[in-house]
Amino acid sequence: MSFCGLPPPLSPLFGVRPGMTVHVQNPPEGFLEALVLPDGAALVDSSKLGLDVQILFSTTKLALLDQLTRLIQKMAVRGVVWVCFPVEQSAYTPSEDFVRLAALELGLTDARRMPLGPQWNVLKLQQKGKPPRPELPQARA
Repeated sequence: MSFCGLPPPLSPLFGVRPGMTVHVQNPPEGFLEALVLPDGAALVDSSKLGLDVQILFSTTKLALLDQLTRLIQKMAVRGVVWVCFPVEQSAYTPSEDFVRLAALELGLTDARRMPLGPQWNVLKLQQKGKPPRPELPQARA
């Protein structure tokens, strides 16, 4: 079964590898069937060590802010959140800039953008990297 005209599996597009924990929020019809996780990866709601990959589908700005705030609390240290939002824009649907600014407010940065068929755009969000040290530490013996 294809999702938005894309052939399965979709998991490589989202960086899902064996052994990862994956959470999908509000998936549209046919998405979970097309995701096809690799062996050893698990579709879960939570994990004690945090979730490696989270995929959020959001069609309204208010829902996006609420759900993104909750998903950040479930992230693994090196986890990512993929935010999927509609291509067609209205006053209530999140735009790419809206998702990016919401992420920045929550301490995340966008690392990648991609289309997911003709109906969805996707931004990959991850924790901001630490700024480089202004000076090298002094070595002491």
